[in-house]
Amino acid sequence: MADEKVSGVIPVHNEARVLERVLDAVDRQGRKVDELILVLDRCRDRTREIVKGRHVRVIDADYGNTAQALLAGVGEAAFERLVLFDGNTVVPGDFVETLLKVIAERHADVVEWHGGMMALSKSTLDRFGPFSRRSLWTLEYFLRVQARGGIVVRLNGPHVRLRRSPLRRNLRYGLDYADLACAYDLAPYFRIGTKSGFAPDVVATVGVTLGHVRQGRLLRSLARVPRLLQAL
Repeated sequence: MADEKVSGVIPVHNEARVLERVLDAVDRQGRKVDELILVLDRCRDRTREIVKGRHVRVIDADYGNTAQALLAGVGEAAFERLVLFDGNTVVPGDFVETLLKVIAERHADVVEWHGGMMALSKSTLDRFGPFSRRSLWTLEYFLRVQARGGIVVRLNGPHVRLRRSPLRRNLRYGLDYADLACAYDLAPYFRIGTKSGFAPDVVATVGVTLGHVRQGRLLRSLARVPRLLQAL
């Protein structure tokens, strides 16, 4: 694994205000990626000026969707092993090294650092299928891999999010979660604190509730809440 070439991919949407700090963190990695691909998805800010002069490959995309932007970068990647970064999140200097170490030691198909930051391979995407277009694409992908016999390791590693997601995205997270809860028999509602703040939690919970209403499962989902609280 130490000698294996690695492609890094970063999806970017109007992150000019924070991108320099993100790229500096990538440059400070103890185990550097062998190529870095930036996918500029509908960028209308100064992002291109910021990346000028850096050793990166830049791809323009028009998806308005993080998962699809990542797949566009993966499609251009030269190497089998992939490390995915986040366009507005700073990671510690052992981020790449730790992901690669865990994926080798645990024989994992996917190792998640946090959210969309992870390590996997092109063969994993071939075996389990590409990421979906859902806002909650990470959870959907992990559940799909596990349901088909794959190994997912979640580290919940340290990171610094430089920009919060818009609240409306948390609503979409909630709608997606309701669908996934039904499909994979998950707890019917997010655990408090999942979305990193009171307002995001509230908006996500509203989204989940609307999702259950849309599926005609609201009463059934509410009936499970007391049992879940007793188990805590």
